[in-house]
Amino acid sequence: MVVPETLVYGLVLLSALAHAAWNAVVKHSAEGFLQLAMIRSVGLLIGMALATQLPLPGPEAFGFLLGGALFQYLYFFLLTHSYRALDYGTAYPIARGVTPLLVAMAALLFLDESLLPMQLTGVLLVTCGIFALILKELRVSRGGILLSLGTGIAITGYTTLGAAGVRAVAHPLSFVAWLEILSGAGILLAVLLTQPLRGFAFARTNLLRGSASGVLASGGFAIALWATSVMPVAAVAATREASILFASVISVYVLNERFSTRRLIAALIIFTGIGALAIA
Repeated sequence: MVVPETLVYGLVLLSALAHAAWNAVVKHSAEGFLQLAMIRSVGLLIGMALATQLPLPGPEAFGFLLGGALFQYLYFFLLTHSYRALDYGTAYPIARGVTPLLVAMAALLFLDESLLPMQLTGVLLVTCGIFALILKELRVSRGGILLSLGTGIAITGYTTLGAAGVRAVAHPLSFVAWLEILSGAGILLAVLLTQPLRGFAFARTNLLRGSASGVLASGGFAIALWATSVMPVAAVAATREASILFASVISVYVLNERFSTRRLIAALIIFTGIGALAIA
């Protein structure tokens, strides 16, 4: 079945909203790592449920699964540490801001995927809009910035490997399910080995929030990864970085941070870039 590109972009925007929401939950949890572990545990359960209904991805996907899981572990580590070093409204845009161009370069080098002129224009506009958002933030902690930039590199790694994986198998959802299993099992094991009692206590008191965030995280990631099987991975990655706009809205209306004219102009640039991608 051929899926209209406009529908794909709409779903990716929903994925972006889900991503901004669960990241806000992790940032503002008293136990960010345990919150993240609970979210990934939900992903593990969802992945296991899907895996029982689908065939195995096949040996050609094993390397992509392992590499994608390793990059996700790195992402989880850097994400939680960057949130300790910087505010949500700073760490999140920097991490996501470097991703569109990095993914475009990785897709060109490793997936032999080039962009049409309009798509490249869209990626560049999104990137410019993102950096317009974070320009003021470059005066903050150098260590925090490096952690956030490392987070963006990890995102590029698992996005590129995930795109290669879903394209290498007959059933993309099967690849997504097993990646959820591997990434969830790894972080759950880390909690069980280091702080099992605190982990169980946290899960009991945060069951509803953790479960809802886990569904958002797994659903949003599955949509984005599936989208890379039918669209250029750089275009999908750039569109998903609209999550920075949603994060800005969350920071203003939920966290009571100030909304500036610069943010409004940056938002218009990003939406123009997404529009260019959608009509390319």
